[in-house]
Amino acid sequence: MNRTEKEEIIQELNGIFKKAQGGVLIDFQGASVESLTKLRKDLYSSNAKLKVLKNSLAKRAVMGTAFEGIKDQIVHTRALAYSDEDVVSTAKIMTAGAKENENIKLVSGVLVTGDKGDVLDAEGIKELSNLPSREELIGKILFLMNAPITSFVRVLNEVPASFARVLQAVADSKE
Repeated sequence: MNRTEKEEIIQELNGIFKKAQGGVLIDFQGASVESLTKLRKDLYSSNAKLKVLKNSLAKRAVMGTAFEGIKDQIVHTRALAYSDEDVVSTAKIMTAGAKENENIKLVSGVLVTGDKGDVLDAEGIKELSNLPSREELIGKILFLMNAPITSFVRVLNEVPASFARVLQAVADSKE
């Protein structure tokens, strides 16, 4: 690999590190190609990706980004699962993948807020994976916003309904 190719890889990785909202760093030593392919497909379905890292180039690319906190953990066989949108679903998929395959180990993670990255350990990634996904949270918010309106409509509907029941009761009593 010549210098130009290395610079292109560093630029690509730097773009990933700057754009991603978070990521999970894994050790995949001994994992089969099939298991990594399955992980990639699962991640792709939730708009996330898995990138195998070339350690020396990744350490250069991570400088000046929110992912700089995991620089020292980029050693051996590492890959980064990252997302530009929903970090929780990425953490869920990677946690499930680590449970299914003992050769895939969660190393650390980064949760980006603004320009700052909070480094998570393996337990932090597991806790993050227990949070509801973005779609679940949106559904809960919509339900909570809709509940008062639904109750108000029921109350408004009850007035004419109870009036109709009273009229029916009066009509039944006169018969």
